[in-house]
Amino acid sequence: MKKILLLAVLFLGLYFSARVLLVWDKPNSEDVTRVSLEIVPGTSVKRIAFLLKEKDLILDDFVFRVFVKLNGLESKLQAGDYILQKNLTLSEITDILQHGKSQEMKITIPEGSTIDQIDEILTKKSLIEAGDFKKCTATCDLGFSISTLEGYLFPSTYFINTNNFSSKKFIQRLYRNFNVQIADFRIDIQKNGRTLEEIVIVASMIEREAFGDSYEEKQKIANVIWKRLDERMYLGIDATTRYELGDWKRPLYTEDFESNSPYNTRRKLGLPPTAISNPGVLSLKSAIYPQETPYYYYLHDRNGGVHFGKTLQEHNENKLKYLY
Repeated sequence: MKKILLLAVLFLGLYFSARVLLVWDKPNSEDVTRVSLEIVPGTSVKRIAFLLKEKDLILDDFVFRVFVKLNGLESKLQAGDYILQKNLTLSEITDILQHGKSQEMKITIPEGSTIDQIDEILTKKSLIEAGDFKKCTATCDLGFSISTLEGYLFPSTYFINTNNFSSKKFIQRLYRNFNVQIADFRIDIQKNGRTLEEIVIVASMIEREAFGDSYEEKQKIANVIWKRLDERMYLGIDATTRYELGDWKRPLYTEDFESNSPYNTRRKLGLPPTAISNPGVLSLKSAIYPQETPYYYYLHDRNGGVHFGKTLQEHNENKLKYLY
């Protein structure tokens, strides 16, 4: 009888351990739907867990209660009216519930934004001190290892809580969203013989070179870039030089292309050392699924229209026709 009881206790222990580990502080889902939640004064942790589970904000009410207890938060969760997204982790939810209300702010990170530009957006919203976000991408312990985050911070619209905003948590959220977006394409990336890093870098150039272009045009530009890379031709992409200069608006001059910088793709063969922006999903897909064409050159006219050329002669003719 004692053996049976011991086995039962052991089984239950393993069951609950597995249950906890399965969802411990992981995003509840990929769903970014926002849900309203009212917690009235005197609501118990058990009742809060039930309400969160009922609204699909957490995966497991038992694990939520364990998380609250182990972090000493039983008396810190406050009554209030909240707006919560369904893709939050337990720590993100409990951080919000400690402040009594959600002070929401809508943050839009445009496609093609750089880390510097994201820093500027957050600074203008008075969420950080200038430079804090950029510094955190290089120095914060984010729970994952990557040589540079440029290119891996997914641009989108985010709803954040101003009570508990931090650069670190926002970086983790942007990176997590990138991995969600790229998940369905990882097998195809492996099949076409490219690395994820190569895809991200090419997508980042497409985002800056083909801003406003259609998906089909982006796919054609991707094909030009890959062919020039594979055939050991200089990419000659102005956007890589602009990235190093940190200026996306002023005209580029001859002297801007005279450096031996690894970002000067007129003088350096191959890809630049990092992505030059954070690309959206269409640019990522274009890099993964380029459209086969006979072209080796392209340019944009003053109105943003893209024109392709098969040869250098055709390209020069397009320059005369559309740029001068």
